[in-house]
Amino acid sequence: MNLNELNKKLNDISNLGYVPALRGGTTGVGYTFETLFGLGETNLPIPDIGGRVEIKTTRKESTSLITLFTFNRGVWLQKQKEIIEQFGYLDEKGRIALKTTLFFNRLNSLKLSIEVDEEKNVIRLLSPFHRVLAEWDVYVIVGVFSAKLSRLLFILADRRINQGMEEFHFNEAYLLTKPNPRNFLKAFMDSQVGIDLRMHLNENGTVRNRGTGFRMHENDLLVLYENKQKIL
Repeated sequence: MNLNELNKKLNDISNLGYVPALRGGTTGVGYTFETLFGLGETNLPIPDIGGRVEIKTTRKESTSLITLFTFNRGVWLQKQKEIIEQFGYLDEKGRIALKTTLFFNRLNSLKLSIEVDEEKNVIRLLSPFHRVLAEWDVYVIVGVFSAKLSRLLFILADRRINQGMEEFHFNEAYLLTKPNPRNFLKAFMDSQVGIDLRMHLNENGTVRNRGTGFRMHENDLLVLYENKQKIL
């Protein structure tokens, strides 16, 4: 598919006006769009812009957080088990767990915080006494982000409830390319990107880490990219 064909397909879908959601819940908007588009996979080959394009679809007023990527390798400056034991809590399954989302300049309920060092281009996870628990290099995590979402087709939909059923009008779309490290760091400073800790101790005392997620609100995705091409 080339850009002209993509644009025509998006306009055809937009011209349908409001269409009933084909699935309930948060994933309904993406599933409905992909079904209308005829997608059988989560990315799309568009040779005009150099390769495969990831697709993300959102309701315009959505406040949901999405995971951009996960990254743990080599970031922990204290053993994860010790961190969970010091700052964790008993979860609903009776395990010691540490599951929380942190944003810069916001102290969370576990009194953990994020520090951004603009000179060294690193993001640090701090204990209540400002001990560094983990550290991420901004350029490394932007590299991970670029590898996963270097080209993004971002679809936005108006929504309404009609006779108790959710309906979508897919009427806005952007092609996003060239994730910008400075924009990524600024998004951290503006509390638009957060770090999601997702780990617990198993019964035998070993650590189960589901991957530290970098998350942001769906509607803020545009701020991460240098090139934004409105195509609908």
